[in-house]
Amino acid sequence: MSLLSVNQLLAVLGTDSVAVVSRLRGLHNRILDQQHMNFIQESEEIAWNRAVIKLDGMLASMLVKPKAKLQITLASDFVRYLSLPPQQVAMSKSEKTAYAIASYRDVYGAVVDEWEIKLHDAPNHIGTIAAAIDKKLLDALKQISKKYQLNLISVQPYLMTVFNSLSSQIAKTNGYLVIVEFKRLLLINLNQGNCQNVRTYPLANGWQIEFKSLMMRELFLAETNHREILVYAPTQKNIAINAIEGWQIKRISTLKNTLKNYQFAMLEASV
Repeated sequence: MSLLSVNQLLAVLGTDSVAVVSRLRGLHNRILDQQHMNFIQESEEIAWNRAVIKLDGMLASMLVKPKAKLQITLASDFVRYLSLPPQQVAMSKSEKTAYAIASYRDVYGAVVDEWEIKLHDAPNHIGTIAAAIDKKLLDALKQISKKYQLNLISVQPYLMTVFNSLSSQIAKTNGYLVIVEFKRLLLINLNQGNCQNVRTYPLANGWQIEFKSLMMRELFLAETNHREILVYAPTQKNIAINAIEGWQIKRISTLKNTLKNYQFAMLEASV
């Protein structure tokens, strides 16, 4: 193996599916293996338990190499987002984190102590999005990484992965970014390319009808005249996005779309 090449594992976990891609990164990236599995979530199970079990089995069958880099993306089923407004006073990163934890506690109560809460270190005058993930889920993923002697680089919500991948395309955008996952639709308000708030909705077969209703409601409720919608929907590649009166809709995609199979669509932003 070339010294310029690195084994990398990309995984995405949802409540009813797991996908893993093993690739060789270097002068010429190359997919070594890729596996996907759907499963049925038992009602009495912890929401993420089955996904972790399936990930463990898939890594075993893929015969992953020790010290390979592992990057995990979590579907929004496993994440609780919270919009934090701009602040009028300067705050350090630790103060912002404490403020985010207190904000979550106001909404969810003492259960917040069981969550890992992270947020983007944005300037104080800019609103930001916080994300909360079950600490036990993170511990389970760390144990799997240790079991296979992998280098766990990151565990990120899908929203963050997509936002980083699309940053050059949404820079300075005023309007909305819509992210379509397998089971959820994320509606994000953008101000100069910065996240102002995020709302998540269950994704049904007729999601475009509900999407139209959501955006028509925004026309009446939003305190802005910006009418641009950027839609990132890798899970809906073969479906045309319907026009909505009063809005300018533009479909966007990642610049390096190397994963063609539908089952791996939510890993596209990680490649």
